[in-house]
Amino acid sequence: MCSSGNITTDNSEQLHIANKKEAYQSSTKVKYILQMLKHNDRCNSLDNMEETLSYLALDGWYDIDAAKLLNLLSATDEW
Repeated sequence: MCSSGNITTDNSEQLHIANKKEAYQSSTKVKYILQMLKHNDRCNSLDNMEETLSYLALDGWYDIDAAKLLNLLSATDEW
């Protein structure tokens, strides 16, 4: 399956399948659709947070004080 501009969608399709398999395996198999949706929402939120923090770090807005304030460092992390 290809989209316009001869760009393949195989990689994104494989990631989608892998994410759904992981979400289903993480569920209790009872009302699994709601559990899968919640799992997907959590994964997307974490991905968005990681992307945002990477962007802020590149712009110089992310520093040790911000990490401490947001509880992003564990007790063993050093900067």
